Amino acid sequence: MFKVVKNTRRNRRSPSPPTGSTASAPAAPGTMDTAMTSFFTAESASAFLKPWLRLERGLRLQRFRAFAEEYPELTADEREGLYKALVKFNDAKVLNTKQQIQYEEGKIVGIRGLKVIRGDSGTVFKIDASRPTKRKGHKEDSEVVEKIEGLTKE
Repeated sequence: MFKVVKNTRRNRRSPSPPTGSTASAPAAPGTMDTAMTSFFTAESASAFLKPWLRLERGLRLQRFRAFAEEYPELTADEREGLYKALVKFNDAKVLNTKQQIQYEEGKIVGIRGLKVIRGDSGTVFKIDASRPTKRKGHKEDSEVVEKIEGLTKE
Protein backbone atom coordinates (compact mmCIF):
# COMPACT_ATOMS: atom_id res chain seq x y z
CA MET A 1 0.00 0.00 0.00
CA PHE A 2 2.69 2.51 0.94
CA LYS A 3 5.77 2.72 -1.17
CA VAL A 4 9.04 2.94 0.72
CA VAL A 5 11.32 5.64 -0.69
CA LYS A 6 14.92 5.42 0.29
CA ASN A 7 17.14 8.46 0.48
CA THR A 8 19.99 7.53 -1.83
CA ARG A 9 22.16 10.37 -0.66
CA ARG A 10 22.04 9.18 2.93
CA ASN A 11 22.73 5.64 1.85
CA ARG A 12 25.99 6.70 0.22
CA ARG A 13 27.35 8.14 3.40
CA SER A 14 28.84 6.00 6.07
CA PRO A 15 26.72 6.04 9.23
CA SER A 16 29.69 6.25 11.59
CA PRO A 17 33.11 7.85 11.43
CA PRO A 18 35.86 5.67 10.01
CA THR A 19 37.74 3.54 12.48
CA GLY A 20 41.12 1.98 12.36
CA SER A 21 44.61 3.30 11.78
CA THR A 22 43.48 6.16 9.52
CA ALA A 23 41.48 7.86 12.27
CA SER A 24 43.41 10.49 14.19
CA ALA A 25 43.72 10.56 17.93
CA PRO A 26 41.77 13.19 19.86
CA ALA A 27 43.52 16.53 20.05
CA ALA A 28 45.38 17.33 23.21
CA PRO A 29 43.75 19.97 25.39
CA GLY A 30 45.16 23.38 24.59
CA THR A 31 46.17 22.64 20.99
CA MET A 32 42.73 23.68 19.80
CA ASP A 33 43.10 27.03 21.58
CA THR A 34 46.48 27.71 19.99
CA ALA A 35 45.20 26.65 16.57
CA MET A 36 42.24 29.01 16.85
CA THR A 37 44.43 31.82 18.13
CA SER A 38 46.89 31.40 15.27
CA PHE A 39 44.00 31.25 12.79
CA PHE A 40 42.52 34.54 14.03
CA THR A 41 45.95 36.18 14.15
CA ALA A 42 46.59 35.23 10.53
CA GLU A 43 43.10 36.39 9.54
CA SER A 44 43.53 39.80 11.16
CA ALA A 45 46.98 40.21 9.56
CA SER A 46 45.53 39.48 6.12
CA ALA A 47 42.93 42.22 6.67
CA PHE A 48 45.73 44.81 6.55
CA LEU A 49 46.81 43.52 3.14
CA LYS A 50 43.39 43.98 1.52
CA PRO A 51 42.88 46.99 -0.75
CA TRP A 52 40.42 49.70 0.30
CA LEU A 53 37.70 48.53 -2.06
CA ARG A 54 37.72 45.02 -0.53
CA LEU A 55 37.41 46.08 3.10
CA GLU A 56 34.26 45.33 5.03
CA ARG A 57 32.35 48.12 6.75
CA GLY A 58 33.71 47.32 10.21
CA LEU A 59 37.31 47.41 9.02
CA ARG A 60 36.67 50.70 7.23
CA LEU A 61 35.23 52.19 10.42
CA GLN A 62 38.37 51.14 12.30
CA ARG A 63 40.51 52.89 9.69
CA PHE A 64 38.31 56.02 9.92
CA ARG A 65 38.66 56.05 13.72
CA ALA A 66 42.47 55.83 13.46
CA PHE A 67 42.54 58.56 10.78
CA ALA A 68 40.38 60.88 12.91
CA GLU A 69 42.56 60.31 15.99
CA GLU A 70 45.73 61.17 14.05
CA TYR A 71 44.31 64.19 12.20
CA PRO A 72 46.37 67.26 13.19
CA GLU A 73 45.12 70.36 15.01
CA LEU A 74 41.73 69.02 16.16
CA THR A 75 40.21 68.95 19.62
CA ALA A 76 38.63 65.79 21.04
CA ASP A 77 35.13 66.98 20.09
CA GLU A 78 36.26 67.84 16.57
CA ARG A 79 37.87 64.40 16.19
CA GLU A 80 34.61 62.75 17.15
CA GLY A 81 32.79 65.00 14.67
CA LEU A 82 35.29 64.07 11.96
CA TYR A 83 34.75 60.36 12.65
CA LYS A 84 30.95 60.76 12.48
CA ALA A 85 31.27 62.75 9.24
CA LEU A 86 33.49 60.07 7.69
CA VAL A 87 30.98 57.36 8.65
CA LYS A 88 28.19 59.44 7.11
CA PHE A 89 30.19 59.98 3.91
CA ASN A 90 31.00 56.26 3.75
CA ASP A 91 27.32 55.33 4.10
CA ALA A 92 26.49 57.82 1.35
CA LYS A 93 29.03 55.99 -0.88
CA VAL A 94 31.21 59.08 -1.30
CA LEU A 95 34.36 57.30 -0.09
CA ASN A 96 34.14 54.19 -2.26
CA THR A 97 36.69 55.14 -4.90
CA LYS A 98 40.45 54.86 -4.94
CA GLN A 99 40.62 58.44 -6.16
CA GLN A 100 38.94 59.72 -2.99
CA ILE A 101 40.85 57.68 -0.38
CA GLN A 102 44.64 57.57 -0.26
CA TYR A 103 45.17 54.18 1.39
CA GLU A 104 48.54 52.49 1.88
CA GLU A 105 49.64 49.53 3.99
CA GLY A 106 46.43 49.25 5.98
CA LYS A 107 46.28 52.94 6.85
CA ILE A 108 44.43 55.95 5.44
CA VAL A 109 47.10 58.44 4.41
CA GLY A 110 44.69 61.15 3.28
CA ILE A 111 41.25 61.91 1.93
CA ARG A 112 41.08 64.07 -1.16
CA GLY A 113 38.69 66.97 -0.92
CA LEU A 114 38.35 66.87 2.89
CA LYS A 115 37.77 70.39 4.17
CA VAL A 116 37.56 71.58 7.76
CA ILE A 117 35.34 74.64 8.06
CA ARG A 118 35.48 76.38 11.41
CA GLY A 119 32.74 78.87 12.20
CA ASP A 120 30.91 80.45 15.10
CA SER A 121 28.46 77.56 15.31
CA GLY A 122 31.20 74.91 15.36
CA THR A 123 33.37 72.88 13.07
CA VAL A 124 31.93 71.38 9.90
CA PHE A 125 33.62 68.73 7.79
CA LYS A 126 32.97 68.62 4.08
CA ILE A 127 34.26 66.49 1.24
CA ASP A 128 34.44 68.17 -2.12
CA ALA A 129 33.79 65.29 -4.49
CA SER A 130 33.61 67.32 -7.66
CA ARG A 131 34.57 65.37 -10.72
CA PRO A 132 36.30 66.90 -13.70
CA THR A 133 34.06 67.34 -16.70
CA LYS A 134 34.95 67.62 -20.34
CA ARG A 135 36.75 70.80 -21.17
CA LYS A 136 34.83 73.21 -23.28
CA GLY A 137 36.71 74.77 -26.13
CA HIS A 138 38.93 71.80 -26.72
CA LYS A 139 41.33 72.39 -29.60
CA GLU A 140 39.88 69.68 -31.82
CA ASP A 141 36.33 70.86 -31.16
CA SER A 142 37.20 74.45 -32.01
CA GLU A 143 38.81 73.34 -35.29
CA VAL A 144 35.65 71.44 -36.22
CA VAL A 145 33.51 74.50 -35.41
CA GLU A 146 35.75 76.72 -37.57
CA LYS A 147 35.50 74.27 -40.50
CA ILE A 148 31.73 74.14 -40.20
CA GLU A 149 31.47 77.95 -40.05
CA GLY A 150 33.76 78.19 -43.08
CA LEU A 151 31.55 75.82 -45.06
CA THR A 152 28.34 77.62 -44.14
CA LYS A 153 29.72 81.03 -45.24
CA GLU A 154 30.43 79.81 -48.75
